[in-house]
Amino acid sequence: MATKKKNAQPWWRKRRVQRRLAAVAALALAVGVFAWLVVRGEGGSGSGEFLREPAPPFTLPTVAEGQVSLADHVGRHNTLLYFSEGIGCAPCFDQIVDLEADWDRFAALNVEMVSVMVDPMEELRTEIASRGIRGIVAADEDKSVSWEYEAMEASMHPGVKPGHTFVLVNKAGQMIWRWDWIGHGKPMYVEVDDVYKDVSTWLERAGT
Repeated sequence: MATKKKNAQPWWRKRRVQRRLAAVAALALAVGVFAWLVVRGEGGSGSGEFLREPAPPFTLPTVAEGQVSLADHVGRHNTLLYFSEGIGCAPCFDQIVDLEADWDRFAALNVEMVSVMVDPMEELRTEIASRGIRGIVAADEDKSVSWEYEAMEASMHPGVKPGHTFVLVNKAGQMIWRWDWIGHGKPMYVEVDDVYKDVSTWLERAGT
């Protein structure tokens, strides 16, 4: 009758088994990350997260010394909300400048853009003027709208400033698509062609 070896290691402590378990865990993690990237977006046609939810209403002051409300846009056109870090983030302002330079394509889709930042109004006015930005830029100084749209988490400074988030609201006032910057190592900038492809794709998918 065979005798059991003294001090034999349990199967789960053997190096070969541990290596296999580690490989399985790594594969599961990679699959999970890939799936999350697909859902949360990495640019390109059809990326981001598809939604069909009522867009939270808001009214914010703008650098043009007026106000902007979501209600001003609902029923008239589709609205692309762009939340960004604002002051201190050069690519965030480059994003607006480059989008405005090629906005005719978006206008053909009946889309208007509203940029939202949480910086003090006077600082925003100075930066916007220096870059020649003409579109709507709103100051969300108490961050309430940015929190409502869940733009404060996917950020280099979670809870302090938004990251780089696009939310597309259709004419019916529904959020139908969003894209969030997802982590360090990824530039806080999306190529204009990719933004256009995503906006046009999701408007079509939503039947808007």
